[in-house]
Amino acid sequence: MRINGMHNGSAFITLLLSYLAIFLLPLAFGSILYTKTSNIMVDNANRANFAMLEQFRQVMDIKLKEVEQMSQQIALNARLQWLINNADTAEISDAYKYVEFVSEHMSRYQNASNFIYDYYIYLGANDTILLPTAKTTGEMLYNRLYHPIGISFDTWRSGLLDIPHYQDYIPSTYETPSGNKLDTITYVQTLPLGELSAIRGALVIMLDMNKVRSMLTQIESAYQSSVFILDREDRLIVGNEEQSVLWNQFRGKVTKDVPYEYSDQGVDKMLLTTVSERNGWNYVLIMPKEVYLEKVDTLKNWMMTLLLICLVGGAAAIVFWLHRNYTPLRDVVRVLQKERPGQTAQLANEYEFIRETIRMTLHEEQELRHILSRQTPVIQASFLSRFVRGHVDVSRMTDESLRFMDINLISESFAVILIDIADFSRFSTDQSERQWALIRFIISNIANDLIRERAWGYSVDLDQNRLALLVNFYTEVQVDASQELDSIADRLMHVIEKKFKTYITIAIGDMHEGMDGVGESYFEALSALDYKMYRGHSAIIRYSEIAAADRHYYYPIETESQLINFTKSGDVDNVGKLIDNLFHAHFSTRRITPELGRSLFNNMVSTLWKIINPMDPFYNEVFGNGFEPLKELSTCATVDEMKVKIRDWFLALCHFLNESRSRNTSLLSDRIAKYIEQHYGDDMLSLTMIAEQFQLTPQYLSALFKKQTGMNLTDYLTRVRIDEAKKLMKNKKLTFTQIANKVGYATDIGFIRVFKKYEGTTPGKYRESL
Repeated sequence: MRINGMHNGSAFITLLLSYLAIFLLPLAFGSILYTKTSNIMVDNANRANFAMLEQFRQVMDIKLKEVEQMSQQIALNARLQWLINNADTAEISDAYKYVEFVSEHMSRYQNASNFIYDYYIYLGANDTILLPTAKTTGEMLYNRLYHPIGISFDTWRSGLLDIPHYQDYIPSTYETPSGNKLDTITYVQTLPLGELSAIRGALVIMLDMNKVRSMLTQIESAYQSSVFILDREDRLIVGNEEQSVLWNQFRGKVTKDVPYEYSDQGVDKMLLTTVSERNGWNYVLIMPKEVYLEKVDTLKNWMMTLLLICLVGGAAAIVFWLHRNYTPLRDVVRVLQKERPGQTAQLANEYEFIRETIRMTLHEEQELRHILSRQTPVIQASFLSRFVRGHVDVSRMTDESLRFMDINLISESFAVILIDIADFSRFSTDQSERQWALIRFIISNIANDLIRERAWGYSVDLDQNRLALLVNFYTEVQVDASQELDSIADRLMHVIEKKFKTYITIAIGDMHEGMDGVGESYFEALSALDYKMYRGHSAIIRYSEIAAADRHYYYPIETESQLINFTKSGDVDNVGKLIDNLFHAHFSTRRITPELGRSLFNNMVSTLWKIINPMDPFYNEVFGNGFEPLKELSTCATVDEMKVKIRDWFLALCHFLNESRSRNTSLLSDRIAKYIEQHYGDDMLSLTMIAEQFQLTPQYLSALFKKQTGMNLTDYLTRVRIDEAKKLMKNKKLTFTQIANKVGYATDIGFIRVFKKYEGTTPGKYRESL
């Protein structure tokens, strides 16, 4: 047994002392357990016997309650009240009214309770007895039916009519017509109910004493005990009269619900009592103590026997287990000594040696795990980044490889959420890589906490401003996966924007089954993220919402021509309305894909170039040097920003063309006026001829001339001709026909009509006035 380098038998002694302590424990605990168990069993015996007595009392209370309820129903019967009040009048002489009451009311209670032997009503005014099935007289009842033994008729009658009774129970013995004795508990109730002086009758209910004795006999035979009942005045109702005499000796010593122990002729007995709250009856149980504590004594004997067996068996077990347990310990220590020679010189016993060996081994393993753990986050992040993008061959993945990377997947249901960080300038003005890493770390930790409330998942950095969340659903929440993803996104958006003042865009891919579906969900989320140009920052975009987006846009040649014409004509209102309608039709009424949206913007920029190219280089006055609209559009994050830029460009061009046209228009009106002054004598000169001369439409020419001069062009031509005619009228040699021809009128009739319209007088009168 000796081990080199250790104190001889140190572990052996420790084991021996341990087994001896275990051997002695049953002695200490056995005595405590014996005492506690004994007390518990005695208490259980008390409760069981009290419960039995209490159950008997409850049964009796129920039976007596039935009797009292029956008494109340009969006593308060309106027909009975009428019979009682009119018993001594001539009207009641008709026996039919009694028979009618008996048949309609008294007979109905015959089966009210199996404890009731018989019952009747005694009306003292006319000495009438009303039985359940018949009517008779008091004397007939006394002599022929129920003759109280030892009581005269007058005494019996006086006891019913002269003394008020309210639910009184009186033990009575009657002699039946067959000569047998009938033991009853007689219930007496004075009539009318509650009357103390003017007593007119009594209700008598005879309870079958044999029924009560039968219940007592069952208890007494089962438990070798005696049971008796006393009323509230300690009169014996039911039971052994000899035993009840003892009650007077112990009445002052007995406490309710506490067993009382006494000795009777050398026999120890237990006395229990309980009192009915309903009628004050006292129920008493007397039982031999050996019967009362029979189960307790049996348990004590078994416990002593088992204790002795445990002591003997424990001594044998010590010898066996001491040898069995120390031998393997010795062999283990000897093997370890060969691996670590010289280590036992400073150790006290075998346990110290094994503990130190294990500690050193665990320390070495911990150092190795620490080295690996420092690399695990990097390995995990690299794997998750490829796994989320669908660049991992899932067929070669194993549970062991996932555990090595500290990745635990709980089901085959996955979804990917992409988070795009738009602006964290309110959180930190420092836009260094350190701050980017910090905000990604914050979002990643909050997202992981939110995911793992109802599911499982991981976060991984994809770019400086982008993270991906891999969500792995529990089986029981897969049905509500869409709601769970929405809840995660909503709460994450709220926390990041409210607490960390950072604007983010969240894109959610659909849930897919199998690891192959992770990449598919990622590309769905990536497609949804493109729609941030429509939604802007602080948006949650679900792939399920954009999957049905339109795959075409409407920008026909007719619409482009309208935009060009409105812009060239400087029609600011129509240009604005047309651009607003285009954006409303494609981005409000319906949704087109981001790719088609960019194509639409490029086409509108192309339209802009079609207008400004012929103006080269004058468009620099509008947009400045180095105007690159496509590059400026690429810096816009949302559709609304793009719309504002495109609208501003077209409107700026409209304003520029209007200003240029305004400068040229004033020169044009002067040229038109000069042309009219030179050609007013031509009778073919008209608005149409002048418009052709200046290559303009008559409508535009008329509107332009009136806008610049405030006068219609036709009125201006007429005024020039009238003014010239007035000059010619000074020469009286010229006729009105000649003057009309000189100023552009073919006949003098038309000239005279126009002259009178504008001057208010005829040419002849005007010449006379010169």
